[in-house]
Parts: sequence; C-alpha cells; structure tokens
Amino acid sequence: MARSIFCLCPLGWAPWSPRLVESVLLGCVPVIIADNIRLPFPSILRWPDISLQVAEKDVASLETVLDHVVATNLTAIQRNLWDPAKRKALVFNRPLEVGDATWQVLRELEILLDRSQRSYVGSWR
Repeated sequence: MARSIFCLCPLGWAPWSPRLVESVLLGCVPVIIADNIRLPFPSILRWPDISLQVAEKDVASLETVLDHVVATNLTAIQRNLWDPAKRKALVFNRPLEVGDATWQVLRELEILLDRSQRSYVGSWR
C-alpha cells in the first residue's frame, strides 16, 4: 500500500472500512467504491480533498477515472493526504490527544447530545 498511488476501498463489513484509515496513513489515495457510505469525521476531514469516490455502477470505467485524476489533480490530493491534522484525526492515541480520533468521536457525540437536548427541551413546552 505504501508504494501505491491509489488504494481501492470498497464497502466492507462496517459503515466505513479500516482500509480508508490505512490508505490515508500510508499516503495512498483512497478510492472509495461504496454508494451511500457515511465517512468518518466529515466536520474535520473533507473527504473529496483526500480521496476519490466512485459509484459502484461506474467501477467498469475505473481506469479512465484514475487516469483523469493523474492528469488533473493527483498532486493536490496527495499534498492534502500528508496534512498532519487530517492524519491525526484518524488515529486513536493513548492517552487521548486533542484532534485525534478519540477526540473526534467525543466531539461528534457532544454535538449530537447538544442537538438532542435542545430538541428535547423544546418539545415538552
């Protein structure tokens, strides 16, 4: 993977696959082949800047898609992949570090809880 330019990341056994994290950490552009996938931490990771998404129905034309990316914006995607903040957001550290994956999960939960409490409090009045 570390010597590859692109890493295929088809839908796996979970809502998102560990292959995504592995490819980003190794600097390999993830090629996400999964319709309607929910990618982790969209508030910090702009997935279109660090990956490619290919519809499942378009897999037959994958070579053409990858050739186009190589000719147009591969350098920008690779540069974005090496951003330390993006890479840190996908790694679980012990102890927790601000900005790491554990921190991201807690942040997302805090946002969800805050939203649910606001809607709950207003619903009984």
